[in-house]
Amino acid sequence: MAKRPQIIVMDGPLAGRRFEVGEAGLRLGRSSSNDIHIPDEELSRNHCLFEAVGETGIRLTDLASANGTILNGAAMGDDSALVKEGDTIVVGSTTLCIGAASSSTLLSGVDLGLDAPKPAASGPAAVKRRPMIMNVLWVLVAVCVSAAIYFILVAPPELQEVKTVVQAEAKPVVSEVVYEHVQADSSGIFRYYLTVTPDGVMTVRVDDVPKQPRHHAKSEKLSKEALDDLNEILEYEKLRGIDREFAGPEPDPPALDSRELKVVYDSHVRRIRVQNVEEPEAFRSIREKLEAFSKSELGIWAIQYPRDKLIELAKQSIDVGRAKWEDRDVNYGNLASAIAAYKEAQFYLETVNPKPECAAEAVEGERTAIAELDRRYADQRFRADKALNLSQWETARTELKVILEMVPDRRDDRNRDARSKLLSAEGHLKKKGAR
Repeated sequence: MAKRPQIIVMDGPLAGRRFEVGEAGLRLGRSSSNDIHIPDEELSRNHCLFEAVGETGIRLTDLASANGTILNGAAMGDDSALVKEGDTIVVGSTTLCIGAASSSTLLSGVDLGLDAPKPAASGPAAVKRRPMIMNVLWVLVAVCVSAAIYFILVAPPELQEVKTVVQAEAKPVVSEVVYEHVQADSSGIFRYYLTVTPDGVMTVRVDDVPKQPRHHAKSEKLSKEALDDLNEILEYEKLRGIDREFAGPEPDPPALDSRELKVVYDSHVRRIRVQNVEEPEAFRSIREKLEAFSKSELGIWAIQYPRDKLIELAKQSIDVGRAKWEDRDVNYGNLASAIAAYKEAQFYLETVNPKPECAAEAVEGERTAIAELDRRYADQRFRADKALNLSQWETARTELKVILEMVPDRRDDRNRDARSKLLSAEGHLKKKGAR
């Protein structure tokens, strides 16, 4: 049976090393977790991947590296390529060559030094060569014998029962994410840029540069639970079924609406671009979940919108706040709703500079509504406490329920105080009813 060609390091920190691609493949990069670890700052942490194809083939894939992978003098880009004997590959300061398979026995991805040039059949070199190889073999034999003795004489009975465990094929794990949304026309450019680095740091940056420039960025280290959620959203099988490119005609006048998603997994890369055309449903679903995930993790629900959209949303919230204020005597909870609406308007305008005229109304509307709610709460609490002091439990219960409608936020101290007193009043009513 023909052997698979080997990867030979011709130049660089590992010059002279040989590697054989096993069934699990070999990953090359700057990170020490790679099968071929090369401490070179020009390399990405996970730079490229060699995979076994059939019995004798090798497929090479660039893992969205920063400086690229050069195959036979040309940059690879996103597409994988089948490499053959004689092909040269350049990554950073390292040059690799696909060479003929050696007859020496290699462990996948491990160079034992057995492919070094063979010495002459006689002379001192031959005398020195034989003990080195024999020492390796004797060490392997000694390890096997020691393991057998341990299992026979030392290992507990439960370890002596050999069990065959069939493991399901592990799903590809997300290593890096880049998502970019660009909207541009003659009036300006809006750019939403999201990244997740291999060490789990998520960053979102928004640049909105029409007549009034706006820039905002925020980063956060994702928890293990959040990374698990991210892997679920960007599951490789979900992206694999989506075409790489969706492009429509350029509109007149010229404009751009582009979304591009690139996901680097431990052994795969997937890139999808949608430009000037309606998103396919499968991509839209994943994209919306990713955006919602980033907003939730970073607390940035507003910054993904352009300036004009944020102002529009703020005005809508102000309209709600104004309506609730005008109906403040219709429902006990309308003042709290007005305050929430005015706060929401200010949230939308947080990253908008300079502030539009409606910003002042949002601030003043909130201040006025808070003052009125404080006044009404003080009156209502007085009535509730009076009823409690006079043991008028039914009246106290009614007055306390009004407070809970006025201040519905359970995190508010006023709400907690009213709930505590309500429990007391209802307890007295139960005792009274039991007699």
